[in-house]
Amino acid sequence: MATDDYKKPTSRVPEMVLGIIGGVLGIIAGIIALAVGGIGEALTGSGGGVGSLGFWCILVSVIAIIFSCLINKKRVLFGIIVLICGILNIVFVSYFGILSGLLIIISGILALVRK
Repeated sequence: MATDDYKKPTSRVPEMVLGIIGGVLGIIAGIIALAVGGIGEALTGSGGGVGSLGFWCILVSVIAIIFSCLINKKRVLFGIIVLICGILNIVFVSYFGILSGLLIIISGILALVRK
């Protein structure tokens, strides 16, 4: 048996690093959205809904961090979940979440494409 027949498992470090960095930036974006929503509510008396979307952004970012750390187990399933988290991150806090959402989306795409 030749040693060339053995296939080394693919390292998932880039997916993990991009997912973690994107998740942390998403948490920061959610906190900023909460602050902007609070300031807007204090000034106008009616919340624009930005605060609750900031909370959901934080929740989705935490889920993205968890699943990007576990991406070695089931890469396709967790890659799809991370990809959905990245899209939701951009949808929830728009301008605040573009960078974090893109990093999370790239992490999910890498998990799906790399074998």
